[in-house]
Amino acid sequence: MNRIPARLPALLTLLLLALPLTLTAQAQEFVWAPTLAVGSSLPPIDAVDQNGQRHTLADLTGEKGLVLVLSRSFDWCPYCIAQLERLVEREAEFAALGFKVAAMTYDPVATLKEAEEEYGATFPLLHDAGNTHVKAMGILNTQYSPGERAYGIPYPGIFVLDAQGVIRAKLAEEDYKLRPDFSLVLEAAASL
Repeated sequence: MNRIPARLPALLTLLLLALPLTLTAQAQEFVWAPTLAVGSSLPPIDAVDQNGQRHTLADLTGEKGLVLVLSRSFDWCPYCIAQLERLVEREAEFAALGFKVAAMTYDPVATLKEAEEEYGATFPLLHDAGNTHVKAMGILNTQYSPGERAYGIPYPGIFVLDAQGVIRAKLAEEDYKLRPDFSLVLEAAASL
């Protein structure tokens, strides 16, 4: 009859305890908008909204700041559409804190107008013409090449900016299917 060596349970315990440390050491931390650190200024904004009105960071910003949501598309991305619907529902909470909200995609103005009407958005849905903003922010999704349907989409995420346009929080998930809960965004805004 084979006997289990007396040391085996102790060795297995050590191995199991060391496994999470090994996995943690190998994991890479996701950093969204790596060229824009918290405490830095957002690059200038000059974009038209769903009504053709031109906006700058100054007029987009409320008394306390701006919540800027960068989305892939309100035309074909179900995760972006769901996030837009949640933002519409929570907009009044941001307004109560002194924050305006805006969303930006590469969608044409006509598509943004359709999204406004379909989902009841009363805030600016900005068109990123020529992908200039997502490039300046360092969040252009490089998976797609010029000429492909999805070229120009960002890695989605949210900036919380103070009244001077300084980034006070960045919220994003590595998987584009996951989006930060707006309760976390509200917490970040309330802390300013």
